Amino acid sequence: MSARVKRDELDRIARSYSLDATAVESLLDAADARPSRADRQDFLAGCARHGGVLSLAAGIVFFVAANWGRMAVFGRFALLELLFVAVLGIGLFKPPPRFVGRAALFLSFIITGALLALFGQTYQTGADVYELFLTWALLGLPFAIAAQWGVASAAWIIVLDTALLLFCGWQPRGGLLWVVFDGGRLNATHAILMAAFLNLALWFAFEKVEVRAVPDWVRRVALTCGMMFVTWAGVLGVTGNDFGGSSSSTRAIAFVGAILALAAVTWIALRWRRDVYPLAVAFASFVILGMVLIAEAVDTPDEASLFIMAFWLIATSTIGGRMLVKLMRQWRVETA
Repeated sequence: MSARVKRDELDRIARSYSLDATAVESLLDAADARPSRADRQDFLAGCARHGGVLSLAAGIVFFVAANWGRMAVFGRFALLELLFVAVLGIGLFKPPPRFVGRAALFLSFIITGALLALFGQTYQTGADVYELFLTWALLGLPFAIAAQWGVASAAWIIVLDTALLLFCGWQPRGGLLWVVFDGGRLNATHAILMAAFLNLALWFAFEKVEVRAVPDWVRRVALTCGMMFVTWAGVLGVTGNDFGGSSSSTRAIAFVGAILALAAVTWIALRWRRDVYPLAVAFASFVILGMVLIAEAVDTPDEASLFIMAFWLIATSTIGGRMLVKLMRQWRVETA
């Protein structure tokens, strides 16, 4: 597959010579661009391997949960600890980039979270839910790095953002993050902005350094999570509803911070000229903030305001879609 001509190049050839359907079929046959039977079998085998690992990870967690009342405390911990030692030993015996080693270290990461949840549920430590996910992310980071696998990297990002989401959404009074957020100097809006910029910093670092364990789709996961927090902050800046009200200065910080984040992502994407996905998520956030602004500007919602919001959504989506398609084609030609 690596020696074949890329599909983008074939599309460009077909457009340049205005090939008809028959000529395109001949071009695809000559370039061997269609997947062979062996390619399809490899793809299905890869899906089965990945699905098996994810099913095994879920099965470990749900087995303990389903048999909670039938197992003693010692049995619950012994089961997970023995599994943890077993999969960790497999990962050390057959290290990455072997698939077995990657899968074993990924399972080690999952079992780490299961052990933390089991400890908190058994002994009722009183820790907030976000602390479980935050501790899981901290303790599981070595496994995610050692796995050298995009699935493990994506799982770590999701666990970290779950902790940040829980903290920003409920603002629990206590825990690890209250070393920084003491409830006086910083509030929910500041926490959301910091979570947004943390994800955007991860995306920027991964794009700049080119880590093999963090492929393109994992970078997009980090970027998407970051833009979700950015949109959240922007909405709070417009509406002023940040779990108990906010001052005008806090609203201004939230809105300006969201706009700066959107501008930074847009500028970086236009400068690198590699991928239109950052522009797409930034534009989607811009469209959402525009709709919230329209809704906030109308005192009494009526048919006219709904028409304006619908017109905004249709017009901006159409213009943005055409611009993104144009930029995508242009950048593909430049990088060919």
